[in-house]
Amino acid sequence: MRWSERWPGRLTSLVEGRILPRLESCNSALIDRQLAVSLSAIDTAEALLNANAIGTMADLERLGSIMKTLIHRLCVTALCAASALVLAEERTILVLDASGSMWGQLDGRTKIDIARSALKTLLADWPEDRQVGLVVYGHRSKGDCADIETMVPVGPLDANGMGKTVDAITPKGMTPLSAAVKQAAEALKYTENKATVVLLSDGKETCDLDPCALGAELEQLGVDFTAHVIGFDVTKTEDQAGLRCLAENTGGRFIVAANAGELNQALKETAKAPEPIPAPAPPAPAPAPTPTAELLAPESAVKGTQLKVEVKAADGLKGYVYLFPKGRGQHLGFASVRPAATGGYQPLQLRLPARVGDYTLKWITDDKQVLGERPLSIIDAEVTLAAPESATAGTLVRVMMNAPDGLDGNLYLFAQGKTQHLDFSRVRAAPTGGYQPCDLRLPAIPGPYTLKWLSDNKEVLATAPLTVVAAEIALEAPTTAIAGTQIQIGLKAPEGLSGRVILTAKGKDQAIDTAPVREDKHQGYQPVRLRLPTTPGEYQVAWIAADKAALAQASLTATPVRISLAAPNQVEKGTALSIGIEAPDGLDGRLCLFAPGKKSALACAQVREDKISGYTPVRLKVPEQTGPLTLKWLNGRNEVLVEQPMTVVEEIVEGDQG
Repeated sequence: MRWSERWPGRLTSLVEGRILPRLESCNSALIDRQLAVSLSAIDTAEALLNANAIGTMADLERLGSIMKTLIHRLCVTALCAASALVLAEERTILVLDASGSMWGQLDGRTKIDIARSALKTLLADWPEDRQVGLVVYGHRSKGDCADIETMVPVGPLDANGMGKTVDAITPKGMTPLSAAVKQAAEALKYTENKATVVLLSDGKETCDLDPCALGAELEQLGVDFTAHVIGFDVTKTEDQAGLRCLAENTGGRFIVAANAGELNQALKETAKAPEPIPAPAPPAPAPAPTPTAELLAPESAVKGTQLKVEVKAADGLKGYVYLFPKGRGQHLGFASVRPAATGGYQPLQLRLPARVGDYTLKWITDDKQVLGERPLSIIDAEVTLAAPESATAGTLVRVMMNAPDGLDGNLYLFAQGKTQHLDFSRVRAAPTGGYQPCDLRLPAIPGPYTLKWLSDNKEVLATAPLTVVAAEIALEAPTTAIAGTQIQIGLKAPEGLSGRVILTAKGKDQAIDTAPVREDKHQGYQPVRLRLPTTPGEYQVAWIAADKAALAQASLTATPVRISLAAPNQVEKGTALSIGIEAPDGLDGRLCLFAPGKKSALACAQVREDKISGYTPVRLKVPEQTGPLTLKWLNGRNEVLVEQPMTVVEEIVEGDQG
């Protein structure tokens, strides 16, 4: 029988008898040996064929033996490498710190209790096809750097069994974390297979080994070794250093966990199963050609003006036309491209900056495609403010703008060297060209000020200095007046002022009465009338401008008022009562009847001054209910000027009226 006819049976025998048993001892050294023998067999077979040395059945058998060895070695190599790859992806050992410091508390719970809960939560979601083990240190004795135990050998997970093991751990001793990590790495055969260790420690190394040096050693000798380190309640930077170095030297992660929630998250991030590699995305279709467009605008335009831009392109495009300084990526303004009702696109309007120079207009779509662009030069123009060099405090100042049409913004008044404006007015185009004048109210404080025309983009278009000079302002008010009466105050000041005249108690800010300042139709200002309070005392009158500054002040004294009411002590119910009044001129208000202890009046009548002098008698309807009443004169602020008692009776007997 020829070799080729016997080959299938021999191959089966070879695989079952020699290849499969060898897979139990797969490691990187075995793979290296198999590859070396395979290369030697290939060299021998090549030499026989090149020498034409296959002339007999023995030669053929020799070649067959060589080929059998080659296939055997290659099969062992391939299967061994494949099995090692599968195992490498699914083997992890958790290293738990059970040193005495784990009895410390966080948020009312011991750290060991938090760690137990976190590990059991992690194991509850552990993938079934991923092997895991557990190494613990510091749990059996105090002061022993050799107190390290593999409590659960790496293998398929028994979550219930490992949970009971974790619950039985009692912290006691030292922190030989470096030796524990090395023991876990050796259990995973880190020099032959991919290996992952996750260390949970609440402190630094307390034994002889250096975690940083260990990390470098494991990285150098390991096939694909990684140590992830969780510093649980490790707050000091110097205590974190060794833990961080161990992780970083092996390509792992170092995470600080300060509480139970952060520990759960840290374990999930470091010990979770590898995510599957997503399938490559299908190649993107070739992009459609970018449409072109034309921007129609002048080659140059005056600074600060409105620029009209027309766009010319196929219908259906969108986006914005932007204005960029030449060579810059930050735009200074933009306008939306909108279709016209009759086809094409509506013209765009862009406000130009006040800085002269070279710029670029660009039409850019929402997906950042540039459809068209053109250069634009912004040129200077004469922009000035026509205002007086000085003006009186508190008055209105009129300012004219000399500038090309098309500018926008506001005219502001600033104290010299300040950034907070005191007044402003909108700049508006005049119907016949140019700009309407702007009126600004000057402050009451004399001194140097600055007028500034700022565009809507807050760019300075023009400035002008202005000096505010003090004004002669006086209040012509009486030095004394009767309390409760109305006083008249004359205003002496330059035209153009505004504000209010207020009455206050001396040394107080709360206004008792107030009246607006109004210019007279012919000249000066209309007199102001204020009502004094009924309480005698010292008062002050002040002219307050719109900016709250006091333009002028005057003091006056309110003297006691003498008032008498000519009314009987008894009145007959349901009758009409006539009451005479003796009082200084200038009072106002009403006479009212009140039942005892009541705030609502039973009857009232207005007090009116007589056309010649004094006051006209007041007539009141007496109520039908008998009993005591009080007659009160209340002024316009409901202050009581005078009051007197009165009794309502069924019938007045002759001689009893009083």
